[in-house]
Amino acid sequence: MKRIIIICEGPTEQEFCKDVLYSFLSSKEIYIQTPLIKKSGGGIVRWPILKQQIENHLLQDPTAFVTTFIDFYGLKDKHQFPGWIPSKTIQNKSHKMGFLESEMKASVQQNINEI
Repeated sequence: MKRIIIICEGPTEQEFCKDVLYSFLSSKEIYIQTPLIKKSGGGIVRWPILKQQIENHLLQDPTAFVTTFIDFYGLKDKHQFPGWIPSKTIQNKSHKMGFLESEMKASVQQNINEI
């Protein structure tokens, strides 16, 4: 059975995963876990904190897939997400999200490869 860890920004995202994704994915023999972002109190946190949580999950179970379910509209410079400043010039929202996701992935992969 495959496992996906979806780190959720808050209880709304967590409930969506449980109500909508859980039954569909379990029918495909994919088990999901939906932990909340640690140290957030139900909101977005600085990238280094979220990145550490992602890496901890990957190190605990290298066979699991780890993703996030966050509201990108709430991101600000202070959150220090990789690629955030350059992404401000990207007008197409899909391209912007793709760019941010690739920057986050590269940041995590670089650190995991060094461990």
